[in-house]
Amino acid sequence: MIGRWPLVAVCLAIIAVFVLQMHGPHSARLTHRQSPAAAGAPLPGARAQTPLAAPPVEPLVFARIDRDSARAINAAIGFQPLGPDAPIPFVVPPASADYARALDCLASAVWYEAGDDRGGQQAVAQVVLNRLRHPAYPHTVCGVVYQGAQRSTGCQFTFTCDGALARRPSVAGWQRARETARAFLAGTTDPRVGMATHYHTDWVHPYWSASLDKIAKVGTHLFFRWHGGWGRRAAFASGYAGGEQREPRLAMLSPAHAGGDTPRLAYALDDPAGLAAARPPGSGLVDRGSGDHFILVDAQGDGDALALQGLGQCRGASYCKVVGWDRRAQGFGSPDNPVARTVAFLYVSDRRTGVEVVLWDCGRYNRPVDSQCLSEANRRWISFQGDLSRAS
Repeated sequence: MIGRWPLVAVCLAIIAVFVLQMHGPHSARLTHRQSPAAAGAPLPGARAQTPLAAPPVEPLVFARIDRDSARAINAAIGFQPLGPDAPIPFVVPPASADYARALDCLASAVWYEAGDDRGGQQAVAQVVLNRLRHPAYPHTVCGVVYQGAQRSTGCQFTFTCDGALARRPSVAGWQRARETARAFLAGTTDPRVGMATHYHTDWVHPYWSASLDKIAKVGTHLFFRWHGGWGRRAAFASGYAGGEQREPRLAMLSPAHAGGDTPRLAYALDDPAGLAAARPPGSGLVDRGSGDHFILVDAQGDGDALALQGLGQCRGASYCKVVGWDRRAQGFGSPDNPVARTVAFLYVSDRRTGVEVVLWDCGRYNRPVDSQCLSEANRRWISFQGDLSRAS
């Protein structure tokens, strides 16, 4: 339940939203330096008119209210018709010099903003590429995604300035994000969000929310476009500038963004040379393909290279498990009699049951989240061979 005074605050905020929408459209739109003519909706069949000056890009700053209040205010803002304008396909040739950096910048946006949800990733990717074509934003993928990231406030995508980049996606999750990005750099579009250039989750309320047209909801995210001509397809006429910037914070995920002093890590799974280079020195693979495999590993660092090694070892196999033992541990077991306490790394892939598990001994490896750590609760995967009833 909302208390008496918070309820009064919510009611006042909702009234303000309606007043803004019903009586103040020109004043709201003129804050974006639009002419009154451009701000109004064009007649059917009329060509959308856009003003000369692009609207200013406001930082993503949220009102200081609780989730329930934010949801109430957001719900009070009505949806506008999506309209006939469809997103414009965008293509960066895979052979171009910009492709690798553009791919991983877009992949980082869709994973950190939408997680491992394909539908949410597609909507985020469309917003990024809509912005790239709009005169108010940079005209490269990395420029759009990391705009304002050098500031603690004022970034356009919160993951770029709130510390979220310290949290790593799983190897498989990162590859799924790259698949989404690859599709959108090859011309895929998401008509559900139309010409949207803004979005936010429904439990926060950005200050710019009421000054734009709310046009779609995907999952828990609300999507918005500019009022009037700036939100019409005709305004999205800017070309791709190329020259994608290197983003140092992506170096640990992306070889394309790594400098000369940054090691190549496990996430370039479609790079056979990177796979070979990532294998720990002296690790001995028993064989390749289906079945159980045992390796000796040097337990140090973050263990990302081991994830790549396990994925490469098991690629194409219907069932595969890679168990890594710390070579420095005392009394480690043998393939016939493994000792659980010496297991430092575990990769399990079983296409028959849909299982994919990657775990590290976090006493030996520095992992960003506890869910990636071997524990008493998940050590069952060490003996897993395809029977889910025994692993659950």
